[in-house]
Amino acid sequence: MQGLLSNKKMILFQFLYTWVALANSNPSISEKNYSQDIQDIVIRGKLVVAILKTDNPPFFMTNPEGKLEGIDIELSNKIAKELGVSLEINRTAHTYDEVVNLVASGEVDLGVSKLSYTDERAKKVLYTKPYAIFRKAMLVNRLIYAGIKRHRNVETLIDLFSKFDSKIGVVKRSSYVDFARNLFPNASINEIETWDQGLKLLQEGKLLALFRDEIETRKFLLSRPDANLKLLSLIIKSQEDSIRMVVPRNRLHFLLWINGFLETNQIKYDANLILEKNEKYLQKLKDLKSTIDYR
Repeated sequence: MQGLLSNKKMILFQFLYTWVALANSNPSISEKNYSQDIQDIVIRGKLVVAILKTDNPPFFMTNPEGKLEGIDIELSNKIAKELGVSLEINRTAHTYDEVVNLVASGEVDLGVSKLSYTDERAKKVLYTKPYAIFRKAMLVNRLIYAGIKRHRNVETLIDLFSKFDSKIGVVKRSSYVDFARNLFPNASINEIETWDQGLKLLQEGKLLALFRDEIETRKFLLSRPDANLKLLSLIIKSQEDSIRMVVPRNRLHFLLWINGFLETNQIKYDANLILEKNEKYLQKLKDLKSTIDYR
């Protein structure tokens, strides 16, 4: 019996020795001396990326064929390809903060979901350089705005939102909650579940303004020209919103590698390019609907 056990141990030892030798002979990992955080992804053979569950064209959305596409999807694919691994998308996050938490917990390698920088999130994860930059903006209810101007002097945005009766809507658990509190400390900040809900409340006159970035405000007004009669668009030129990816706080070399990747590939989108991509997506949807037979 002891001899049999010794033979089994010897076989196991030989197996483990062979496995380690093969792993060390892989030139893509051992001989290239990849850092541990890069090596972990390469050995696993896939890059796991967290993307928000709800579509947000043109950053991430499901196309008419049922496949994911968009700026963030393209970027994730390019990073995975450069690493020589496959791409796995995790869409379990219902909020932007949940995307960050998935990264902070190490459940995913990367968060790519039109994420703005906030000091609170930066306590949990590492931010890359920006890959898109645009400006903060507001949609304002024209009727309520006119009423406020009749009762007090309004020359700046600070004047407009200097009283608690100035109700600003922001999407709950988004970066714009903190942005609004910092920029307009005397206004009433109302957290809403979704952007669409906020648009409804704004047009019903239950909010003075809806605060987000110029991409979302311009997307809405381009899709609903009639809304210009009720709503005023205000782009805050002095306030930029930089969109970045996030990585786990213990993946410093991975962060530096991504920053170099963004720089060498000259990846940086502005508002006009993003809206142009969104228009192409909308046109694709229109073309699809025009081919459907409703009989």
